[in-house]
Amino acid sequence: MTSTLLFCIAEEAKPFIPRAMREISPEDSCPPIYYLVESKVCPDRSTGFKSQLRDGEPFGSEFIGASKEECQSWAKSNWNDVNFISKNIIAIADERSARDGTLLLSYYCSTSENAQLEFKGWGPLPPKSDTWYDFRIEPVGSDDLHTDLFFAPIETAYPTYFGHPEKFTNKTGVFDVFKANKYVAGMDSEQEDEL
Repeated sequence: MTSTLLFCIAEEAKPFIPRAMREISPEDSCPPIYYLVESKVCPDRSTGFKSQLRDGEPFGSEFIGASKEECQSWAKSNWNDVNFISKNIIAIADERSARDGTLLLSYYCSTSENAQLEFKGWGPLPPKSDTWYDFRIEPVGSDDLHTDLFFAPIETAYPTYFGHPEKFTNKTGVFDVFKANKYVAGMDSEQEDEL
């Protein structure tokens, strides 16, 4: 099982991290969706990452003050070296996370031959290769977003997430994963007409 790298890049977002991690794995028996990146040296075992935190539990982050691009670059340079990190996706807790309780999930479309697929009416999706695509989400939607992007039928997942993501994004820029998931699962027939 792999988990997504979670970066904390703002000191004020630190109190938010335990809640973000708990939204997905509320019990010890649940597999973790996130590995908290504390050091710029990638652990060689999954136990080198924290996958749960209690409220108020201290942790370090050598990424405080880092940019989104620095986190993306670090992830790309490390995710092929070990077999327990989810490739092509990272999560970032930033200053906005501290204010509104959202996470920035960043998905990477590689340059590999099958990274982009042609879709009638949209062309290639994701639109560009070697590009990161950002989704500002509520942490409780993380598991559904991962499922949609990595395991759902691409015939519905790619148009939903990369064809018209604005149809699932509210006026504050938060992507509604649950609304998108309903469409991907074929449960929202009205949405199909709109896309």
